[in-house]
Amino acid sequence: MYFIKSGSGRQPIVWLHGWGCDGNIFQPIAARLSDFSNYLVDMPGFGKGQSLPESGWCVADYVDDVYKFLVEQRLESVTIVAHSFGCRVATVLAAKHPEAISRMLFVAPAGLRRFSVKRWWRVRVYKLKKRFGRVDLTHASADYLACDGALRATFNKVINQNLASYARRIRCPVLIVNGYEDTATPLRQAQIFNKLIKNSSLAVINGDHFAFFRTPEAFAETLRNFVE
Repeated sequence: MYFIKSGSGRQPIVWLHGWGCDGNIFQPIAARLSDFSNYLVDMPGFGKGQSLPESGWCVADYVDDVYKFLVEQRLESVTIVAHSFGCRVATVLAAKHPEAISRMLFVAPAGLRRFSVKRWWRVRVYKLKKRFGRVDLTHASADYLACDGALRATFNKVINQNLASYARRIRCPVLIVNGYEDTATPLRQAQIFNKLIKNSSLAVINGDHFAFFRTPEAFAETLRNFVE
């Protein structure tokens, strides 16, 4: 796994980026935490991360890759900082390998789905149109349209997974941060995560999906207080 390491502290922090981003999004924050050992990774399919197979990956594949990285780097009791898609990976990682994780900070977490008749019908119509070569992408999400090949296959696998059962198994402390105006991962999703994760707390801030990244000093101070 491709990563950049900064800082020289004893406490390791592993940063997991969101969809369409890479580890660079965390650079301004990590730079303010030089007394920690920061590992900014580019997950496969993003940034300088490895290429994905044509069939794409599911969340479990990313979890296995991140856990392999932790073992290879001999990292123990790590703090995970995750944004959006990265929270999907962190949720399953903490459930499957609780011994490896000390605490986690989730920013705009994703990974919960409820049954929706409207969505079920939309998917059914899409599949029928695809069978007859009449696919209409007019209403597809921007993230989906930005993908191609293996990443589009990965998007389909990832977005359809409901990780509620994994969230219930998390036992480490989790701080959840979400913006009031976030439409990509609405506040309601963060509130449900807060209920599912037994040892968690929720902080609501002004702004959208990337609000926390626009105040790196505040982000760094929040994380420092949480870790210490």
